[in-house]
Amino acid sequence: MNNKWLKILLAASLALNLAFIGSFIYQKFFSPHSNHDEKPRTIQFIDTELQLNPAQKEEVKKIVKAFELNLVGYKQKILDQRIAIIEAMSDPDFNLQTIEEKTTQLNKLESELNLLFVDTLIQVNALLDPGQRLNFLYKLSKQWFNISPGQGKDKAAKGGNHE
Repeated sequence: MNNKWLKILLAASLALNLAFIGSFIYQKFFSPHSNHDEKPRTIQFIDTELQLNPAQKEEVKKIVKAFELNLVGYKQKILDQRIAIIEAMSDPDFNLQTIEEKTTQLNKLESELNLLFVDTLIQVNALLDPGQRLNFLYKLSKQWFNISPGQGKDKAAKGGNHE
């Protein structure tokens, strides 16, 4: 019985390690955002398509820079927590409660990062005039929900272009 759980644990650990390594390689080399000179799409459309005045551009840059600084810290904490989970799982005498606690901490960090991102969007939204705000929300929803202008009922039923 103990040997069975050890094999399951090692297989799960190997699968998680391969998934994390594969994800890292994809993001580093194949992701559309792997070029560090390029801004993420959300920031690109804020800069190029919202027709911000100089004062708005300056404020948006400050907000985005503050978010990016926090983002670096959160990404590192999340990565550290994922490694801690894998290390805890690789221990032959692992404690399920410890893994659950570490997973809860990971979920908390990811939730905090999501809230930080939404707060950043709210701050940018507050700087915009009504026309810019409408365009901002349209572009944002288009990115988040993969909505395209000619999207038919068949694609909508499948869940959008990401499938």
